[in-house]
Amino acid sequence: MTEKKKRSLYLSILMIVFGLALAAFIRSLLVSRGSGNEFISAYQESVLEYEALQAQNQRLIEQNDLLEAKKDVLISNLDGDESYEEIKKEREYYALISGIAAVEGPGIRVTLNDRIEYDPARHPIESIVHDKTVLHVIDVLKANGAQALAFNGNRLTAVAQIGCIGPTILCYNNRQMPPYVIEAIGPLEEMATAIAGDTYLSHITSQEIGIRMSINVVENLALPSFSRTGDYRSLITLLEAR
Repeated sequence: MTEKKKRSLYLSILMIVFGLALAAFIRSLLVSRGSGNEFISAYQESVLEYEALQAQNQRLIEQNDLLEAKKDVLISNLDGDESYEEIKKEREYYALISGIAAVEGPGIRVTLNDRIEYDPARHPIESIVHDKTVLHVIDVLKANGAQALAFNGNRLTAVAQIGCIGPTILCYNNRQMPPYVIEAIGPLEEMATAIAGDTYLSHITSQEIGIRMSINVVENLALPSFSRTGDYRSLITLLEAR
């Protein structure tokens, strides 16, 4: 190959390499520009969303201030009115029976437990605590003045969802295990006497059946509000259906 042809070939290869490098450089510029545009667009959307949330927050603050002002006006209008105390007591009563408010007061604690070393081949089915046993204790307590109740730390409302699932008991979809503790605030003597003298409870706690039960009087029993142990939303339709 002559020197002239070699020079021409080298020049051609150099031009091709240069062209490829230039194309790659231009492509990288276009890609980086596109990424930059996407970043700017995302940033602008975030700014607009933040401003919308700020405006919404301001509206909520204004609505809250308006409601607080209305509440203050209503309270001031009731000030000195004898019916205000009656309304307040009525609200406290319904908050108590509905489980909205946590309460403290004298009460009793009834503890139920299965028969020791229960054997289904030798012992009757009554020898283990069932949902109907717990519900029976609750009904006895209610009939004798119980004003607030809890089962294994779960505050009970007017709709007491208690049922069996296998060897355990469900309370508002929460699985409970023995020992089962029913707590009630109300007249101590009446409730304790009713539980101790109940025929069905005397039967299942007999030596033949073997359910273990204890009754303890508590001078200051504290029961949590239902909002701390459950969710009202699933119970709304049940209340409306009643």
